[in-house]
Amino acid sequence: MILLAPSRTVKKETNIDYNVLGKILTTVLEHNHKKKIHLNIKIYKSKDSGTSSCYQLTKRNYVVHLDTSRDKYKWLFGSLLHELRHCIQYNLFGFWNHKVHFSTWSDYFYSKEEVDARKMERLTSQIIRCYESFTKLNKQFRDFELGKLS
Repeated sequence: MILLAPSRTVKKETNIDYNVLGKILTTVLEHNHKKKIHLNIKIYKSKDSGTSSCYQLTKRNYVVHLDTSRDKYKWLFGSLLHELRHCIQYNLFGFWNHKVHFSTWSDYFYSKEEVDARKMERLTSQIIRCYESFTKLNKQFRDFELGKLS
């Protein structure tokens, strides 16, 4: 299971239900990797505008510093997916290359882990659609008062 634990600031600025997002990502990733995924990700606001980053604490625990300067779902979800892929690279594949310093920007940009993480960003539109459909379904469920027999 992927547990996303945003700080109060991130929760307020992004207005995303991270429980719903975590469940969607868990379903998609576990189904496609055919493995259980256990990740605990704390999400804090990035101090560097325009930059998101991910830090490993243990094999299952990570800290993501999310750039919230752009107030668009596509940017926020894309950044989260990118950083989540870095967590999966280590958790599932044992690949963590963040301790290496790249000599040039192009070395960084074309590195194996960054190319792979940018591929994950291609799912952004579909994940947003799933998220919005799920939240709309939950709202209708509450509006129709289906949680109780009346």
